[in-house]
Parts: sequence; C-alpha cells; structure tokens
Amino acid sequence: MKKIIIALATLFLAAGAANAQMGVVAGLTSSSTNLQEAAADVENISQYHVGLAYKLSFGNFLAVQPAILYNVKGSSFSNLSDAESINSALGQVNFKTGFVEVPVQIQVGMGLGNVVRVYGFVEPFVGYAITNEITASGAISAAFNSEQTWENVKNRLEYGASLGVGVELIKHVQVSLKYFWNAGELYGSNDDSSITWKAISTGFQNATAGGIAATVGIFF
Repeated sequence: MKKIIIALATLFLAAGAANAQMGVVAGLTSSSTNLQEAAADVENISQYHVGLAYKLSFGNFLAVQPAILYNVKGSSFSNLSDAESINSALGQVNFKTGFVEVPVQIQVGMGLGNVVRVYGFVEPFVGYAITNEITASGAISAAFNSEQTWENVKNRLEYGASLGVGVELIKHVQVSLKYFWNAGELYGSNDDSSITWKAISTGFQNATAGGIAATVGIFF
C-alpha cells in the first residue's frame, strides 16, 4: 500500500509539473459592491493589485492557482456622526489600505476548442496590511495631522473569500472578474487610537472592505 501511495503521489506531481505555469497578474480593485457602480466610477478608481501567480492545471476542467499580491483596498464613509449627536454630519473619510495578500484560486472550467477556456472560481485569501492612507473632507478633516496613520485600522490581518468568472486564451492570457468579501474587523479605532479617533470611528465600527476586482494575467 505504501508503494502504491508513493507511486500515485509521484504521478500526481509529474502531471502537475507538466502543466504548471508562472504568471504575472495585475488589475483594478473597486470598493463598489455592484458592477453598475464600479463601471460608473472606473475613471476614479485608485485601488489596484499586482503580483505573481502559479497555475497548476489538471486538464481544462480543474486548476489551482495560488498567488502573492500587493493589493490596495479601500472604503468610503460619508455623513459620519459621533456617538452623542447622531445627526451631526462630520464629512467623508476615504481609506486606502495596501495588503500583502496570498489568495488560492480554485478554478472549474471547460474548453471551447483549443483556444478558449471559460471558468468559474472560488478564492479564499489571507493578507496583512503594510500601508494605509486616509483622506478626509468636511469638518472631520481638521482631526487629521497626517494622511498616513494606523489609528483607523483595528486589525491589520485580513481574510476572506472571492467568487468570480474568467476567460483564458491560448493557455497564456487570463481575464477575470470577481467579488470579494473581507471577513473580520478591519476598520475602527484600535487600542492606541486617540480620543478624537475613537469618537470618529463610531461611524464605521466593524467595517470591512469588500468590492469588485478585475484582473489580467500573463502566464509563461
């Protein structure tokens, strides 16, 4: 039995190595949660992602594609109010946070001839925030001494999942669209936040950064 398992594992690795490809991926990340809003705001999207991917194919039907990315995500909060005066509008705050992210894409698809492959995928991911930028308008902008701060980030560790669809051309070019959900608490005052931030953050406690992302990949 042990020899059979070793033989099967060897065949599995050999088959995988024969169909493995390295690739470069990049695209836009929108904080909009539906396609209509994302399309309308495409000229103003400043979030993006870029990185390296490794695709392991098992025919046209199944592929596993882990990657390592620098992924900039964000959220916008408007008409924020403090805890004591619910109706007092404080303005708008925009967060833009960059993560080192490791997604693992599991694709199920079908080939249309020898040129085109269409597929759907699920993609769990985990990441860690390494950059954070804030811009503000209205009365709330007076509370900021700098655009670079971690006071609004409650937890640098992110995790979640994506669902999406894609098209692969001549086994070397991928174009995909996905919706991602960030689980856990990303935004909200942390333990070291100032009193001002703790008051402001009541408007976005427990907020997460979900949205839509479009990606192009080139594989070799």
